[in-house]
Amino acid sequence: MKLGLKIKVVSGVFCLLALLLLSGCYSFTASTLPSHIKTVQIHEVEDKTLDPVLANDIHTAVVDMFKKNAGGVRLVNEEATADFEITLLSYTNNPENYNSNSDVETYRVTIRVSVKFYDNVKDRVIYESKSLSADGTYDIQKNESEDRHGQARAIEKLQDLIISNALAKW
Repeated sequence: MKLGLKIKVVSGVFCLLALLLLSGCYSFTASTLPSHIKTVQIHEVEDKTLDPVLANDIHTAVVDMFKKNAGGVRLVNEEATADFEITLLSYTNNPENYNSNSDVETYRVTIRVSVKFYDNVKDRVIYESKSLSADGTYDIQKNESEDRHGQARAIEKLQDLIISNALAKW
């Protein structure tokens, strides 16, 4: 086989492998939901922590997650073919690492929620978790803050957990 042809074959195999690897990346889409799910109502977060700002941030993140990943499914604020409910169960912000002077360097925030995704047409639960936890750290030595860094990282992990756990159930 000529060198030019070998290079083309190797390049083709490499591209095919890259495509296969990338196809393993996931997100949920309208096609992974039952076909009769056309609209979803994402309810306001029920807040058991009395932290309305955090509850609102979680709601916004869940709405953004659906907008980004749910294809042709429309989000509505009225009766829908599916309801997505989330309850903020607990929130902690604790020191994680200390320096040699016993000063806190990093903190870990932990957010615990319950999630329920309900099919109103078939009258059944699509996905439910009574306790889903995610955490995020922030480094005060790097001028990071609790809300902009720690909470944001924990919320991002929550989004990933909701997607990956829900995909296993759909």
